[in-house]
Amino acid sequence: MVSEKNRALFEFFATFEIVNIVSSVITNLVLVYLIVYRSSKEIGAYRCLLLAFAINDIYFPIVHFLTLPVICSYKDAFVMFSHGIMTSKFSICLFACTFSQTMPLLTHLFIYRLIATKWPRRLEFYTARSCTLLMLGSLIFEASLWFANCFINYGSDAETREYVQPFLDGEFEGEGEEFIGALYYSENGTFRMRAFFATMGFNTIMIVCMTVIVSCSISIVIHLRSKVVKWSGRTKKLQKQLFNTLVVQMIIPMVFVYFPCAGIINLPMFGFRMNVFPNLVSASLTLFPLIDAFIVMFGVKSYR
Repeated sequence: MVSEKNRALFEFFATFEIVNIVSSVITNLVLVYLIVYRSSKEIGAYRCLLLAFAINDIYFPIVHFLTLPVICSYKDAFVMFSHGIMTSKFSICLFACTFSQTMPLLTHLFIYRLIATKWPRRLEFYTARSCTLLMLGSLIFEASLWFANCFINYGSDAETREYVQPFLDGEFEGEGEEFIGALYYSENGTFRMRAFFATMGFNTIMIVCMTVIVSCSISIVIHLRSKVVKWSGRTKKLQKQLFNTLVVQMIIPMVFVYFPCAGIINLPMFGFRMNVFPNLVSASLTLFPLIDAFIVMFGVKSYR
């Protein structure tokens, strides 16, 4: 599949991916059991949101295994395609919208933590049914936007295909026929607005989510440090514990998912030409569901 000179390293990262995928599924199944059967009463409906996060961390590695994405850049373009069981354009777009779903989930977790910290009486809204509808509704909406943007605007038009085909033929002979990607500059140096708007659509979704997360975090920290908080020592300790765990939960996907992918997608737009090994980024993506599960298991006392 990959050129002979890169085959050994490619196979190493491929093995690394599979090991992490299997470990992630097993570990998050254990976490699902702990959330369902070991959650303390103080956690309340927050366990429904944690459960959604754990289920997503099972779903994502399964989709990753089925698609085995290759994510790489080539001069003024970036390219994504599948080389797993599913290799169609649909499958790589499905993978793309699947890994994006962590951000809206994290956004809901931070909103819940803000309400639990500042306005605990309003937590009556968060029942098992309302949490399920809220999660499903927002995830379906965000995934639909992400998938449509990938499928339509990152589709391989004639100019993009002509530009990256020599690279695909040289590095991935017989693969990548149904790739998605973006070419930011034509051969004559003209900036291609279609690719720009497609990428900015993704960036906007991420910026909106991050703005909500940062705003909630600042508000929570200010409230926890204020003198108006009249919790018992045990309650205050639990609130800090859950908030600190959530912050670490946010940092992990940022480091292993969004920063690497944002670099691959955005830097060619600004003229930075990167040579990233084809499955290095996709291998790093398999780390965060595994690490996230351990963060929750060790960060929440009742799950230890």
